[in-house]
Amino acid sequence: MTGKTHQSISLLAVTAYFISSVKAEFAPATFGAILVGSYIGSLLPDIDQPAGKLWQDLPFGRTLGKLSDPFLEHRNITHSILGFMLVGIGAYYLLRSFPDYWGIDNLLVFICFMIAYASHLISDMFTEEGIPVFFPYHRMFGIPPRPFQKVRIKTGKWFENLIILPIVNIATLILAISNWDKIRIMLFK
Repeated sequence: MTGKTHQSISLLAVTAYFISSVKAEFAPATFGAILVGSYIGSLLPDIDQPAGKLWQDLPFGRTLGKLSDPFLEHRNITHSILGFMLVGIGAYYLLRSFPDYWGIDNLLVFICFMIAYASHLISDMFTEEGIPVFFPYHRMFGIPPRPFQKVRIKTGKWFENLIILPIVNIATLILAISNWDKIRIMLFK
């Protein structure tokens, strides 16, 4: 799937989790950190692709992406359970280094970051290629399984752009509007 679809799917997943599991209280720093973490988590698995959206959004990212290209192969470790665990460990220790006076609920940001990362992996399982879930074992797994992989989504084609992306965005909008009172309390006193 494309970066914009990964971002939309992770925003829906994180918003649903956040609204369903967090009590309404003033927490704009946590809310902002969750949005940033979700953005990064949704695009981080594609860091192994020099044209990935995260590389394009980072300062000097295009250059760094080109430098990393010979060393990384797309849909490898970053699209596996091993990569998910390694990134999770790194994110956990990075978030623990944030000072308390920032007012950020580190555990909540960590959970939302990991949901965004997992949503990327799960959504890529629905593409024609699938993902190497058990890397370093290179067999690609997808949904639906073989021999039905021909009905999987083609990345960047009409079904993703005209069906999936609008449905996910509408669902996110409905979720946000129907829970606006709770979101408003989290953002404004």
